[in-house]
Amino acid sequence: MYGHEKRPLPAEDAFDGSHAYRLKHWPRIPEPLRTARVLGACSRMTLGPVTAGWLLSQTGLDLAGASELITALQAQGALERIDLGWRVPAEPAVKRVPLSPVARLRGRLAQRFAWKQALAATIVCLGVSAALDHRMPADLGTLALPNLPAVSG
Repeated sequence: MYGHEKRPLPAEDAFDGSHAYRLKHWPRIPEPLRTARVLGACSRMTLGPVTAGWLLSQTGLDLAGASELITALQAQGALERIDLGWRVPAEPAVKRVPLSPVARLRGRLAQRFAWKQALAATIVCLGVSAALDHRMPADLGTLALPNLPAVSG
């Protein structure tokens, strides 16, 4: 609030996802931290609160740089710290099991030949729909063979 007040440095728990930060007004950002990514993140922070993890990922700063930025913003009174409450550390919902070589080969083959099967199915469907269409002329010469001198003679 006041420039002469000493504010505590952000605690290390500020980066555990239990807090969100919102800018109350546009701050003076220190010169070494004034990058396009930091300015963009600060612009987003004026719209609504963001977590410290989001701030780390968007600004491209390391932990020390992000801590310095948060400290500078708090010292100016521009930062509102919102407590999100206690959170359980995020664990992966599903543990990845390495695939066997056979399963990896099957996956690669499925990706490689999927478009060929789709193309073949499209051609078959077009052929069937053309065969069932009763409005089609019996002579497909004009459709299949354009009026070219080499073809028509």
